[in-house]
Amino acid sequence: MSNRNTMIAVVSIKSILLVASILALTGCALVVFGCAFEAQGQLDLLRASGPAALEAYLAHVGSHQLSFAALLVESVTGHGYAYGAFVQGVGFWFVFVLAPLSVVLLTAARWFAVRDRSTNPRLRLAVH
Repeated sequence: MSNRNTMIAVVSIKSILLVASILALTGCALVVFGCAFEAQGQLDLLRASGPAALEAYLAHVGSHQLSFAALLVESVTGHGYAYGAFVQGVGFWFVFVLAPLSVVLLTAARWFAVRDRSTNPRLRLAVH
């Protein structure tokens, strides 16, 4: 089997969906873990400093409401105000950026491979 045929066999629709679903599930798990981390941080703050400190923390976090795009950027740059913002932001990157991007790139690779294979062999020899 030539390299082109191998590439076509490897980049199938099932493999594209498998990669995207693994990335999306990883992202969902990170978002849930980030929520749990946030809840644990709030509980620790409540136990260590009392309800007044928790109220101040929640007011501070609530005053910095960001758009979704700003949340994505701020979470990975380390400027998130909440305890679990970094982990949640990375999870959102997996779900909303990496999974769709992998589908687009793998579909493009499959399309170019099929397109290259379906061109006329005589024309291909003439070009080389």
